[in-house]
Amino acid sequence: MPKTLAEIAIEAGLVNKTSAAKAGRLAEERKEPLVVTLIKELGVDEIALIAAIRKQTRIPLLDPADIQIDTDALRQVSRDVCARLRVLPLALHTEGTTRILRLAMADPTDSTAVAEIEQITHLEIEVSALPLSAIDELVAKRYREIHTGTISRPGGTMFITSKGKLQNVETESEVSVTAQIPISALQQAVGTADLEAHLNALIQVLTAKGLVTEAELAEALRAPKPRSGA
Repeated sequence: MPKTLAEIAIEAGLVNKTSAAKAGRLAEERKEPLVVTLIKELGVDEIALIAAIRKQTRIPLLDPADIQIDTDALRQVSRDVCARLRVLPLALHTEGTTRILRLAMADPTDSTAVAEIEQITHLEIEVSALPLSAIDELVAKRYREIHTGTISRPGGTMFITSKGKLQNVETESEVSVTAQIPISALQQAVGTADLEAHLNALIQVLTAKGLVTEAELAEALRAPKPRSGA
């Protein structure tokens, strides 16, 4: 029978049985993966923990610097699910008639999480290991990219200002495709009276394609609006 994460951590000398039991109770109360509680609550070294998992399971350990992520794979699982389970879809491939989703996990021994992803995607899951901090960072970054439709462009990240102008905000070579549609041009094309209807239709298309979530829309609507002339 495969060893649990708690058993692996104990055998590696990263926690004792009492601490492991405490972490298990906290994880259950908070409804979060045990790996999160071990690292963030008990202070277990995440590199030592992932190395212990690799030693015990022989599951491939990924280098965050070398990871290639397929957008189609990301679209198989929502960002909320990935953030909750601490997983990251990496790639889709086919072997014979079987479609397989390659999945990076902070805890590749978490069979419950694997089963949930299988149920969501109806795909066979191929598991790899990745440190928790890398999972958290890449989930936040990659899903933000596909939700805003970022594309490569020299000169830094651009966004559209309230005055319909592009502004460089970072040195990373990304630009949101939404910045290529000036608000003034949209108003001229459809007329002010029809703008709301067109924007509502656009929102429906974006949500249907999974490019933006209802939660993100609600958060944007709740955000304070800038005062005129600011």
